[in-house]
Amino acid sequence: MQTNQFKHRIVRDLAWVIESPPLLSGMKNNTLWLDHEFCLKEYTDCLPALMKLDLDPQPLLSQIEELKSKRLGYRFEAFINFWLQISPNYTLLAHNIQLIKDKQTLGEIDFIIQDLATSKVIHLEVAVKFYLGSAPFEDDYRWFGTNTNDQLGKKQQHLIDHQTQLSLKYPELINTKIDQKYCLIKGRLFYPFRLEKLLTPPASATENHLKGVWLTQGDKFERGFGNKQPLYLLIKHEWLSLLQASDIKDREPLVPSLKLNRAQCCITLNDNYEEDTRVFILPKSFKFPD
Repeated sequence: MQTNQFKHRIVRDLAWVIESPPLLSGMKNNTLWLDHEFCLKEYTDCLPALMKLDLDPQPLLSQIEELKSKRLGYRFEAFINFWLQISPNYTLLAHNIQLIKDKQTLGEIDFIIQDLATSKVIHLEVAVKFYLGSAPFEDDYRWFGTNTNDQLGKKQQHLIDHQTQLSLKYPELINTKIDQKYCLIKGRLFYPFRLEKLLTPPASATENHLKGVWLTQGDKFERGFGNKQPLYLLIKHEWLSLLQASDIKDREPLVPSLKLNRAQCCITLNDNYEEDTRVFILPKSFKFPD
């Protein structure tokens, strides 16, 4: 990925949100799920603004610091919001539009944007997700979040059937006519350690989706990590772009004897002390649903 050129971590996160490959793409239920080619073009077109921002990231910092919630999904949407503000190709018309009828909330639209080249108005839904795979791996419903109620197949179906259809179902609640519907879902899929190159990806995943590995805590030292390749814990808002040496210069590696009570996202480092592999360590108590 090209996003490691920026010195400020928050700018690298924004660049990752723009440039990274989506997990899913294609046309689904009259909605275009944006592909990596779209993201690469947007990244190239936004690059002058990103470089300027890297000299002074305060406008981006201020917008992120205003968030009332620290949840990663809200942070991701804030980065999308800022991206649409610096994009030379789109105008942000509205975001987080609550659809309310007869005092009942029917849903919320993430973004309404306008394509400056065509003047078409677009309903855009976005999400960022990190899923752990279990057999059979080609089944979208066998990819789970650390909360196993969250599944790739379930999330995809909700976006297809509900979120992307809100502007079609309730046009009278939106102040403008919608011409197109887009969906953008980014993140990473985690495969069992040492099998990531052998296993079939989920049927709907893009070919070049970002990958990581997962393993159970008791296995980690016997299977190639531990003292040979120390693991460094990440906090959740660090799950987006790759980490550099400066991001973890004062961080101690994961203590082998530390007993985990929940799934933890970690990284290993290469010889340049930059991120090499993204790893989920699962506690022994973690169980994939049947």
